[in-house]
Amino acid sequence: PAVGQPAPAVTGADFDGAPTAIDADGRPKVVLFLAHWCPHCQEEVPRVQAWVNAGGVPEGVDLVSVATAIDPAAPNYPPDAWLTREGWTLPVIVDPTNSISTAYGLTAFPFWAIIGPDGTVQGRFVGSATFDDLETQLRALVAS
Repeated sequence: PAVGQPAPAVTGADFDGAPTAIDADGRPKVVLFLAHWCPHCQEEVPRVQAWVNAGGVPEGVDLVSVATAIDPAAPNYPPDAWLTREGWTLPVIVDPTNSISTAYGLTAFPFWAIIGPDGTVQGRFVGSATFDDLETQLRALVAS
């Protein structure tokens, strides 16, 4: 039901406290929600990083991650150490209260939201990305 609706504008901070935002700035965006304790996220992170390293993200698209559902009692804590071990190079917004994931309607992990250049939600999906399909969709957004 969120497709076609304005994406929630988000201002947050990364693990070091530096401000990071998701807003309608005329650039398409992909937002990837991750939980440090989620085994599916633990499988997806190296796949996404390899895709990024191979130049898979089309020029003109911003890819941002959100570390959410943070639980100090859960495995693989803290999330910043996990992402560092994985060589994660994407911007990260920390969501300690789960307010960002709630605003985006997260249902499971990993959760993807695709935002068009006009700031509307173009798609959402849960699970592992099929990068060929994702690239095709993102290239169409850049061309629009």
